[in-house]
Amino acid sequence: MQVGVFHPGTQHSRQTALALQDLGRLAFLATGLFDHPDSAARKLAGMLPDFLSSKIEREMGRFAFPRLDPAKVRGFPRYELPERIATRLGARGLAGRLDQSLNAAFGERIAAIAKDEGPLALWGYDGSSFSAFRHPRTKDCPKILDRTMADCRSWNAERERQLALQGEWFTGGSPAWSARRIEQDDEEYAAADRIVCGSPFVMETILEYSQVPGLADKLELLPYCFDAALFARPDAPEPVRAGEPVRFLFVGQVAARKGIRHALEAIARLPESGARLTVVGPVALPEELLAPFRDRVEFVGAVPRSEVPAIMRRHDALVFPSYNEGSATVLLEAMASGLAVIQTRASGLGASAASGFVHDRPDTDAVEEAMRALIDDRDMLHAMRLSAMEEARERDFAAYRGNIARLLEKMGI
Repeated sequence: MQVGVFHPGTQHSRQTALALQDLGRLAFLATGLFDHPDSAARKLAGMLPDFLSSKIEREMGRFAFPRLDPAKVRGFPRYELPERIATRLGARGLAGRLDQSLNAAFGERIAAIAKDEGPLALWGYDGSSFSAFRHPRTKDCPKILDRTMADCRSWNAERERQLALQGEWFTGGSPAWSARRIEQDDEEYAAADRIVCGSPFVMETILEYSQVPGLADKLELLPYCFDAALFARPDAPEPVRAGEPVRFLFVGQVAARKGIRHALEAIARLPESGARLTVVGPVALPEELLAPFRDRVEFVGAVPRSEVPAIMRRHDALVFPSYNEGSATVLLEAMASGLAVIQTRASGLGASAASGFVHDRPDTDAVEEAMRALIDDRDMLHAMRLSAMEEARERDFAAYRGNIARLLEKMGI
């Protein structure tokens, strides 16, 4: 049986589709935006003045995945573009409402495809699978839910705790999940035959917060992979010489949930001669919170995915003290790029004791202590960077593809 993968955004759906393509099991990837040389956006860019076309091509580059056969991809921009435009305009409330309504419509479209082109198995992602999985047309389709983040109730509970402690950071940019979204999550859990999760943390939160019967038998650990073509470093990094600052990096949305406060506060405590911090990602916090750190931190903003590997290779360690994730692929991308990692357990499957520091909770003191340790012991820093590269090789795309093959076999698909 062939498998239809669907996600209106990105997440790691491209890697999942590619694994199924390599296994000869991919029916299609249905998505919102997908860039390839013959795409309509590229053709439009070619007709515009250079200063406009370069901007469009750079933006579309974020949605490129050259190894995936374009003939296997079905793009439905109408289900993704309105939300992205609203987000860019700062209308986050509208973006959230569009996300729910368009995801529901997207699922209806997938159900129609499954009925017309079946029999198919469906591989969907949290937040955009409920209408497809519950539709009568997909009754006979085996359904795999890829849960890319912890149960929403776990974030809401954490957010309430943190609002009482650091409300100025948590009031904007990291909103609580709605009651309707939580209901949809439970609908997806109930309809799925398997729920694959990128880390034990995600599995634990689902079992802790959801009352859907039979969840323990549905949950499967499916560790994520990284794109070796982009991030695998071909050579070993040079040791950071004594007297040079250690170059720390944060990659992700600049929001309270990601623990960015702790990275900023930690770097502010360290001597400028010993450490630098670069922050890459879209900003979802008010400027007044970031302004005090701008003299010590380089805020790059959002960049195309293709530019991230070069940025990583100019740094020595990733700082990612997140409160609540699924399993952040940036951890593996950084490790493959030769970076030591400072992370929380909630960040996902990343570093070991040999390749970094894994803290139980986000905490400025803990981040500072780990950063100081890397600054003071350059031999340890170099050893961790080498170990990170070695560990990442064991979690590459081939391992991910093999795990998917075993899952399909186990399910009898």
